[in-house]
Amino acid sequence: MGHWNKRIALLLGGGTAAFLAQGPALAATVRDDVAASAAPDNDDQVRENETIVVTGQRAAIKSVQEEQVKSPSLVTIVSGEELRAQPQQNLADLLTRLPGLNSSVDQSRNAAATGEAQYLSIRGLDTAYNAYELDGVRLAQTDARTRAISMNLLSPFALAEVRVDKAPTAAQDGDAIAGVIDLRTASPFDFGAHHFQIQAQGLIAGRAAARDQDPWGGTIQAETAQRFGDLGIFASAYYGRKNNFAEAVAIHRDYVKVDGNQPGAVRDNLNNVMPVGVLWNVFQNRIERFGGTVNLEWKGDSTDLYARTTYGEYRLKSWMDQTAARSSNLTAGQTNPNAGSTLGANYDAAGYLALYGLGGSNYFRTEHSNQRLFTTKVGGETRLGDLTLDYNGAYSRGATSYPLRIQASWRSPTYIGANATGPATYKLITGLADRTNPQVVLSDAAGAAITNFDTFAQAYTTAQFEDAWESKLEGRLDGTWRFGDHGLTSVQAGGKYEASKRYSNSLGDDGALQYNFTANDPNLTRLSGVPGERLNGFMKNVQVPFFIPDRNWVEAQNARLSLSKLPGIDPVKLNENRLDGKEHRASGYVLANLAFGGLTLTPGLRFEHNWFQGRYWQTTSNSAGFVTSERSYDQWLPSLIASYRPGANTVYRFSVRKSYSRPAFDLLLGPTSISRDDTGRITSIFVPNPNLDAVEAWNVDTSIEHKGAGTDLFSAALYYKRLNHVMFSTGSTNASGDLNVWTGPDKQLSPDGVEIETLDTSGKGSVYGVELFARYSLKGLPGMLDGLGFQGNVTLQRADATVYVSNGYRRQRMPQAPQVMFNTELFWVHGGFNAALNYAYTGNKLYDLRSSQPDTYVQPVSTMNAIFSYTLNQHLTAGVSVQNLLNSHSYWTTAGVGKALLSVDRKGGYVEVGRTYMFNLSYAF
Repeated sequence: MGHWNKRIALLLGGGTAAFLAQGPALAATVRDDVAASAAPDNDDQVRENETIVVTGQRAAIKSVQEEQVKSPSLVTIVSGEELRAQPQQNLADLLTRLPGLNSSVDQSRNAAATGEAQYLSIRGLDTAYNAYELDGVRLAQTDARTRAISMNLLSPFALAEVRVDKAPTAAQDGDAIAGVIDLRTASPFDFGAHHFQIQAQGLIAGRAAARDQDPWGGTIQAETAQRFGDLGIFASAYYGRKNNFAEAVAIHRDYVKVDGNQPGAVRDNLNNVMPVGVLWNVFQNRIERFGGTVNLEWKGDSTDLYARTTYGEYRLKSWMDQTAARSSNLTAGQTNPNAGSTLGANYDAAGYLALYGLGGSNYFRTEHSNQRLFTTKVGGETRLGDLTLDYNGAYSRGATSYPLRIQASWRSPTYIGANATGPATYKLITGLADRTNPQVVLSDAAGAAITNFDTFAQAYTTAQFEDAWESKLEGRLDGTWRFGDHGLTSVQAGGKYEASKRYSNSLGDDGALQYNFTANDPNLTRLSGVPGERLNGFMKNVQVPFFIPDRNWVEAQNARLSLSKLPGIDPVKLNENRLDGKEHRASGYVLANLAFGGLTLTPGLRFEHNWFQGRYWQTTSNSAGFVTSERSYDQWLPSLIASYRPGANTVYRFSVRKSYSRPAFDLLLGPTSISRDDTGRITSIFVPNPNLDAVEAWNVDTSIEHKGAGTDLFSAALYYKRLNHVMFSTGSTNASGDLNVWTGPDKQLSPDGVEIETLDTSGKGSVYGVELFARYSLKGLPGMLDGLGFQGNVTLQRADATVYVSNGYRRQRMPQAPQVMFNTELFWVHGGFNAALNYAYTGNKLYDLRSSQPDTYVQPVSTMNAIFSYTLNQHLTAGVSVQNLLNSHSYWTTAGVGKALLSVDRKGGYVEVGRTYMFNLSYAF
């Protein structure tokens, strides 16, 4: 490791451009909206030599707190300065600092192994129940089968603030049961007349360094704001790249009963189960983010005009290598002693589990993906006496592609005992004595048989493609007529129209591009003859050593044997998974604002009309071709928000409103989706349901907020939601079980006995909880202790629904809904020093529902981060930070709510990413 020490020393001592980094914006040019907060405030431990600190992060926190208390609805706001002060680069992870928010990932695409979350859940509700906006523009979807928006796309460097409105008014979109996540870029009028800033970050991935893999990364961002009289321009651009390395262990196949005579399904008696085989995975990821923003604004006497444009792109190169001790099918000349068992081939005559057939394997997979998001908005505000008109037009386009998914596998001969043929004598037994380190019981002979790479023959190589995009146009007009300061103070009304087009398609899921090797195939390779490298370590005991094939060799072989089939593909295959769709939404609202002293009331009514149309390929016994279907429905959405302010710094709020969530387009309309395992066997069939109802909810919220001195703030909130037409379809890029898609009472089976799944919206549910938040700076501390403070929040909640699963209705926790979440931070601001130690915890949550198997749960996850920076002068700030200081696991899924049974591979298993070290600089002039 000496070469790493030399590199780190050079990085720290040389001050090279390699770590021109993040920068918590403590030395930023003073913004107009926080300049007033820059004056010394004795109650918040401000001293003369801290002016730079106050005008940066501290003033930004104070400013958004004041805006939050003044807001007409319950909203939580976090500034870009505060986001950039944290070591994470991913918005989903960053925003879990806010009360009631938690994040999730789709590990079926290996996403947990990136060390970053993808989706945000508000108050225990599905990630698709949020409305997502960028500068007020509804974002186009980038995933095929969910309305959730991946937070991978945008960097915190691009944002001025993030607002989470948990009780929106009738003036906002009604399909926001959980709330509205509004990402906002900066205005040129937020700064002085001439502003320029460079922020940069260099990082080292600790686990990658430990495994002698590429650990380096960094981000650089530049922004400028220039004002020329009434005209202003803000522009920013960023580029970030990082490498990381993750390790995981999981069960190969679902759990089976040990005593087959015991009645009930596997899920009914978890003390009578055994896993089948173990998989060990390593993930190498290279992440790139880049984008920019250009905002133009003109302020006149009666009219303000603006144009705001943002582009963001996320590119992931993800390579997975897997080794396994697994169940393997018996081959010619090998026989199963259980042939006469009444309970099947896995049980002996007495009814006890007796699995025969052990094999080792090496598996390679890529999960490369590209996500793109573009938004532009042009509009203005015109003031005509007491009438104010707001108007805008906007365009958004989002896209996700999996440009080439390659899979390749090598397998050992099946080991059955001392003799290679005849009756099997060696049983496959998998133990869970260590719940995150399962092991297969191996004799010396068995271990030698499944670790001899000279015998590992290649089974197949295959390729797949997937692509989805949506483009969205919208226009909006709002008018506000003001009458006075008491009684009926104003009436607001407006309308909005959206028109969307979408496309999705995939190829290769059915094995159309798969090349299977035969025993006498001249292209057949043995693993020992493939170029590559042995891994120098693993987080826990791996029973089959890791060999990582050379990526270029695998890609070249795949191009020669698998992709060469592409020109000869039946044209029907190119259309079987294609969906072209249209979606229109028209909405209008009216609301009134009434004030009686400190009491304000905002009653409102909103109407939304939704229309869907899809064109997709339909195959029947007599014909095949494109068909078209459509669906529409209407929603009336009343609301009432009441606020009472006994003083300028305290507000009590109460709201009741109706909201809804539209089904994801691909769940309503589209072709049948068929999933297969790596042998080509059909594992599930999903059929979209055009008769789905929208999920509807009545929401009740009440809260109190009190703004103290400096950045002190205290708040408490209670909430309750009553839901109808519930469906468990979580934010994920996959259908079937990972989407919690289940049949209703009239389920069907395919001719080969696979259950045909479709969504059912007959469920009912409820959500209730409490959120507490406090930030406080300790007063009167002596010497170096001066400047200490703490911040923390805790959310306790319950989200349940009664849904139909397989054979009946079940009362069930809702997906991605932890019952406990808390964040705490100890911060210290003294002179030019700024330090923080924060800790976040998220309790266990449901991942998916299963019928005969136990449901999959994500176990609690926690992380501790450390941050330190020093402001050298009014221009320059430097610092360091460490993410995941305690080296905790990043993801852990189990079969059942307890921790005893590790989940199967595609559900996640146990994943570690390790620590990340960051070096930060910010320079402003």
